[in-house]
Amino acid sequence: MAIEVLTRADIKNLSVVSQGQLEIIDWWLYDTLKVVQGAAATSFRFFQQAIGSTVSGSPITLEDTNMEIPGQLPAGYKFICQKLIFQPIQALDLLVESVKDAFAVSHRGHAQFFIGTRPYMQVPVKELIGGTFNGFAGGPTEVAYASPRTVVNGEFEYSPAIPANFSFSLVVDYPAAPVLDADISIRAMMVGKLVRPKQG
Repeated sequence: MAIEVLTRADIKNLSVVSQGQLEIIDWWLYDTLKVVQGAAATSFRFFQQAIGSTVSGSPITLEDTNMEIPGQLPAGYKFICQKLIFQPIQALDLLVESVKDAFAVSHRGHAQFFIGTRPYMQVPVKELIGGTFNGFAGGPTEVAYASPRTVVNGEFEYSPAIPANFSFSLVVDYPAAPVLDADISIRAMMVGKLVRPKQG
């Protein structure tokens, strides 16, 4: 199956034109995985779990993912991917170790975005978060601060459209398992336009 690729002009038209029985809306697809401290895993494949499923005895909820079907869109849907974002979900304690863990999973490795078996983006992981880490550390509690991202990269010049019932994933590979002080969650998000059947 040939993958449809849209220009920015095409996407602008999609955002304002209702085509018969379809509605076109801004949408985010997201998925969250856990990197386990001390584990040997070096590869993480996003968008392969769905709401309501169970992983290692834990239910997958809307906080983890908004995928309805693992690795696919429902029949009648299409997603035009305009941007890919990768986020380490930093612990709320703001300790130096937490910042180091976030840095370890976001500034090494490479990412590939697949539709079917073919990659449509290959990039170092840190190019999907943009910005940088800075701040301060010190004192008896070793408090640290990491600045928010001010720039997010991972934007497509031309946007591939993911058809219904066609596999897709974002795969993040590290040269070696990240060395962490604690488990850390990592999230992938696709930003774009969702084309779906109208209600009623």
